[in-house]
Amino acid sequence: MKKVIVTAVIIVSACGVFGGREIWAGNINKHAVQKGDTLWDLSGGYLNNPLLWPKIWKLNPGIANPNLILPGQIVKIPSMAQAPAREVISERVAPVESGSSPLARAGMASSAEPLPLIMVKKDLPRTGEQAKKPQLTDPAQYYDRGIGMVTNDIPNGGRILRTVRGWQGGALGETILISAPGAQVGQQFGVYRDMGKVESLGYFSASLGHLLADIAIVEVVSSDASKQQAIIRRAYAEVRTDDVLGPLPERPTVSARSSQAAGAATVNGSVVAFHMMRQLAGPDDIVYLNIGANQGLATGDLLSVVGADQTEGRNSGEIMILRVSATTAAAVVTQRSGHEVRRGDVVGPPVL
Repeated sequence: MKKVIVTAVIIVSACGVFGGREIWAGNINKHAVQKGDTLWDLSGGYLNNPLLWPKIWKLNPGIANPNLILPGQIVKIPSMAQAPAREVISERVAPVESGSSPLARAGMASSAEPLPLIMVKKDLPRTGEQAKKPQLTDPAQYYDRGIGMVTNDIPNGGRILRTVRGWQGGALGETILISAPGAQVGQQFGVYRDMGKVESLGYFSASLGHLLADIAIVEVVSSDASKQQAIIRRAYAEVRTDDVLGPLPERPTVSARSSQAAGAATVNGSVVAFHMMRQLAGPDDIVYLNIGANQGLATGDLLSVVGADQTEGRNSGEIMILRVSATTAAAVVTQRSGHEVRRGDVVGPPVL
């Protein structure tokens, strides 16, 4: 089997990322950017790996800032449509440099060390289609994607400055500069992004707060009076300049509760927003509700969701609660839902 030689910038290099193992078709896809799209998300959808976003950036020289793509903009995406299905492979990738890096000597991972390369057997998307998200059987695995929450409590433990390379965006394993007064080496922070105020559904009702997105978990590796260096230990999205630092994201134990659960049996609310401020949701996507623990909701509750306009013909779908505050909740659309979920859709007791 052909060996792959990678450089220390394996995660962020604009060329050569996993190049020896990829099979690229000669044609390209074209994607019209929607509100909330990022190169990270497009890479995850089209290329099955968000860390390959530099390949899309390289193919689009008109994108000056990879952190800023605008709705309506046409983005070229390398096509993998003609590649055969891949077998499950787990192997070590040989590094270019010999010897250990400073991070490795400190007991931390470095891109100069051998990295695992794991490919999962699956059918690749047809031309123009985004890859379907896998169905997760363990509800707790959704927390590895970043759940987020509608809240007025915006963390103020510090902020992201930039990567050590001077970039305004960073990915898993990169070293970044942060401003976190008083932070100690080894301390971990959650990284969050204020996506903006969630508009109320009614003219006379108040906003429930801002959509706070879970972005990453970072660990401080050096510290002085003015700034600290940190490693991105877990990434749910690309870390960006001015993302805020706070406590580690809550990760409760989740298991689907009986449809007869006290709160779920009487609840009545609405969908008010979607993950990363997208415009709608489908199976395995995250939605946010205007009801919470005050209405008896708890993690694991299964609820119905249906269009507010019954004439649209969208049958009842299903959501499962993943995170709850007093007045809001985050939920995942389950695989039992056959239609998209839209803002204003009605949430109610589960369909028995």
